[in-house]
Amino acid sequence: MKSTKTLFATALMALALGAASASVQARELKLGHGMPVNNAQHIGLQAFADEVKKLSNGELTVTIFPKGELGTEKEMAEKTLMGELDICKIGGMLAEAYEPRYGIMCIPYLFHDYDHVKAFIRSDLPEKYFFNQSKEIGLIGLFLIASGTRDFYLSKPIKSVEDFKGLKIRVPENKMSMLMIKALGATPTPISWSDVTAALKNGVVDGAENNITSWVEQGHMESCPYLILDDHLMNPDVVFISETTWDSLSKEERKILKEAAKVGIETEIAEWDKKEAENLAKAKVAGKTFIEVDKQLFRDKVASLLDNERKTEGFSEIIDAILALAKK
Repeated sequence: MKSTKTLFATALMALALGAASASVQARELKLGHGMPVNNAQHIGLQAFADEVKKLSNGELTVTIFPKGELGTEKEMAEKTLMGELDICKIGGMLAEAYEPRYGIMCIPYLFHDYDHVKAFIRSDLPEKYFFNQSKEIGLIGLFLIASGTRDFYLSKPIKSVEDFKGLKIRVPENKMSMLMIKALGATPTPISWSDVTAALKNGVVDGAENNITSWVEQGHMESCPYLILDDHLMNPDVVFISETTWDSLSKEERKILKEAAKVGIETEIAEWDKKEAENLAKAKVAGKTFIEVDKQLFRDKVASLLDNERKTEGFSEIIDAILALAKK
């Protein structure tokens, strides 16, 4: 008969082997994005990560690297494409560079209002028409994340859409954004997101376009105190997962990521509404100027962009499906 000491040693070894086995089975996914930790998108992505850990009982975890710690959005997208990074969150405009269909989300005035965007994010359309289209190059859409309503903010006031003539406006490296700025009579100037603050401060451009939260949280309102309330875009951002990572996951792990995404989406939407109200109040207290404009004049200037996108094979069906959501 084995001694008590021997049995105790055997039990300890079994526990150690069990822990080692669990450690071997555990999987960490790395997620990079460019937003600060107090941003609604980071909070939503953290909720996604927390839910992944919960649903997998800690066997699958997502570690988040915010504030561009892993590079610019373009660099993170490239790393994800190459399988060097598991997951990245990039602007919906940049996503068009990897799959043209994402440009549809960036058509000016495609979305009627913010509720329309939310309906789109929660619908099956992203999965049906977008997420797998870029799989061949190494990227798979995991989920969309809200990024508010985009307006122009400038270093000088304007009175009408005609005043855009001659202005230099920062845009992401996105075809649709550049076409929009040109249609308005201004000069599009592509600048990486991480360099926008300096470009505005140094007068490289006369302004930019983004949501109120970015205008305030990134300090852009200090160089551009005039917010033009035209609501030209409401496109969501995209969370991509590397095809290499996706193919290495089990069916159950993929299901966990998709279920956790729903929690991340809803958390972020609620947090965005809260943060935007807070940032709007901060801008008003800081004495920034809000300029109301005739949005129809803006719509008329860029209307041809929607017509042209319809000419691309397969795009008209997607556009109609998105527009139909506004009626529900």
